[in-house]
Amino acid sequence: MRGAHEEVAFICCGGSNHFIGVWGSDSDNNDDDGKNLDGKVTVQVIDGYLSNAQLCVDRNRNAHCNTGELLTEKTNGNGQITISESDSQFPLIARVIAGESSDSDHPGFVWQEAEFYAPAGQTILSPFSTLAYLNDQSLADYAASLNLDANLLSQDYVALKSSNPDAKKVHLYARTMHAMLGETLSDNNLEGQKTWIQNLKNKIQALENGQVDFDAVTLSLDKDNGQFTQSDRVKGIQTFLEGNGGVKFLEWLNASIDIPHQLTFTDEKITDSSIGYIQVGTDYQVSGTSVTMASQPETKIDFVYVSPDIALGYVYSDPSTKFLTFWQSEDDYLNGSTDLVQEDFTGQIWYLLRDAAGPEAKEEEPPVPELNELVFLSATHVSINPMGSDAYEAEWSFTSDPNESFQTLTIQFSNNDSMILDTDVSKAGVTLLKRKIVDDNPQNILMTQNKALAKALHKHWQ
Repeated sequence: MRGAHEEVAFICCGGSNHFIGVWGSDSDNNDDDGKNLDGKVTVQVIDGYLSNAQLCVDRNRNAHCNTGELLTEKTNGNGQITISESDSQFPLIARVIAGESSDSDHPGFVWQEAEFYAPAGQTILSPFSTLAYLNDQSLADYAASLNLDANLLSQDYVALKSSNPDAKKVHLYARTMHAMLGETLSDNNLEGQKTWIQNLKNKIQALENGQVDFDAVTLSLDKDNGQFTQSDRVKGIQTFLEGNGGVKFLEWLNASIDIPHQLTFTDEKITDSSIGYIQVGTDYQVSGTSVTMASQPETKIDFVYVSPDIALGYVYSDPSTKFLTFWQSEDDYLNGSTDLVQEDFTGQIWYLLRDAAGPEAKEEEPPVPELNELVFLSATHVSINPMGSDAYEAEWSFTSDPNESFQTLTIQFSNNDSMILDTDVSKAGVTLLKRKIVDDNPQNILMTQNKALAKALHKHWQ
């Protein structure tokens, strides 16, 4: 259950990590070897289609993207890019850029950087080609180790799903294995990956035995215990909003709104609302990663991050005042808990995002976004690096009561600002905390270890 540290109230108020595209393949313009009729070669970066990814031609064959090897063009919506026939004679490295690249498997941008690899002559860069290389195996041998058809691994298996049922399994493997890859080829945890892959094989076999539709599920890896959790696959913003009965709870990061609100999304209509000017029956439309509600005034939501469990987005009627919101289902809101431990922080780097306007902020007052890098040096000391200011050291502590569903961080910021934070939700790499404020409702604070996500949230909140 939600901790007793928070009271829930609703009022009516006056104002307020990849979108899926379905594309065909350009294979009709190629011969059987992927060579275009004009002599160029089309290569593809794929777990789902990875667009706006960079490509390096590894001309010195050292598995690093060195100066002069990065091409200026990026992959298109199919994850494809055309290179010269001479460049195709070298190994290729694709770089998936957090906050810039998109994956057709998920709404919004990719928020985990990774590098894919393919040996010289191969035209498909995927988690399979990458892990085969890292394990010093041919693609055929690696496919055999997974009991998969090697021919599917060297083709556009996403496009083949409509005609080949085995392609769905290949796709589930690929989109799950992406999360196992390091930010660079040298950052991969090879021993860990072997354990994770074996556990993934067991999990997918269990799904197959249960006749589960591979396209309908997402498998998420917990790298600490090597196990996978299963959830319904979120194929777009509308799927997220209307899933789990369509009831979504919004927690506001803007200090000027200190209580949660609820909206119910059903077949492009709002069927329940605790926000006064968004009335029941209001129509909404989804376009890409944005939602427009035909309220008075018109309300827009720009989603930045969407997972099966949570989402982060900006709600606004006036673009000059954006409200950063944390979205979750009714069940998660009412029954959520966290099980963080001190080791999740000690020796780690986190990013803390808050509205520095504080509890005195008036309704509709623009936020004062503040981003801090927190380097937890020890169990008692943390280095705080506010964006745009000098870093300083401070004291911090972590407490956990086994009888409570939350944990507490206390951080001594500058100017004797002691921030007491109770954890509220911790999912999909994002942690929502409640800052205790005397004689007032708690203020929401966001923490994540994903630097690219933290910087993007801060930038768009300005």
